[in-house]
Amino acid sequence: MHTNTPFPVETDRRQRYLGEFLVNSGYQVVLAETAPELDIEAAGYEELSGKVLVLLPIPAPPTLLAHLKESLTIQHIVLGGNLPKDFIDFCNNSQIAYIDYFKNPAIAIENAVATAEGAICEAIQASDLNLHQSQILVIGFGKCGEVLADKLAGLKCNVSISTRNPMAKSRARAYGYQILEDSSYSKFNIIFNTAPAMVITAPIIDQLKSDTVIIDIASSPGGTDFNYCLQKGIKAKLCPGIPGRYSPKTSAKILFDQIQEQLKKL
Repeated sequence: MHTNTPFPVETDRRQRYLGEFLVNSGYQVVLAETAPELDIEAAGYEELSGKVLVLLPIPAPPTLLAHLKESLTIQHIVLGGNLPKDFIDFCNNSQIAYIDYFKNPAIAIENAVATAEGAICEAIQASDLNLHQSQILVIGFGKCGEVLADKLAGLKCNVSISTRNPMAKSRARAYGYQILEDSSYSKFNIIFNTAPAMVITAPIIDQLKSDTVIIDIASSPGGTDFNYCLQKGIKAKLCPGIPGRYSPKTSAKILFDQIQEQLKKL
């Protein structure tokens, strides 16, 4: 893959935009999902000067990472998100440079906006109710939870926050949100989960109204008992990779800007 060849249309749109941003800025780029053997000559590079950036899908399948371990050299710089520890150990031991997007706090903060907008879109599609004046619960008040609550409040939702973190509770109160202090979930129309732990369990699901919608944006496998929701007829959806699906160009630009900064340090 070289500067005169477009990225395949079947490529994840965020990855395609990111690849194009990098190529148009003069970087040499290989998409790992379409060239896992990293055949540089086949990818269009007959003579190389400098490093080759290897773009991984997010998340990268274990089988792909296994193939890459056989092909990567010190000529490559791996770009990916949520890289598993064993792959990071391999890169460190093999002196292969890598950038893990999601270890960068700046990316996490900027991605929270795209995640919040996409989560709201998922809720609108899933619910038969207006968001306006709906009773909304946001579980977790970290980067994503805080931005999501702000967007929902702007839509005139009645926003409550559930968090165990004392500092997060104080921040939520400062913004004027209700804090869920008891274990009463029956009033909520929509629940957004951002907590990467099993928090929406059977005792909670048993309290929900039949038309309550759960949008889980936590890292896979989420924090919801989806099987029990299915048994109870509660609509619940795990929504991974929202930025790449709902705002791929903006998300790619966020990654591109941060990648450029980090490449200067390698």
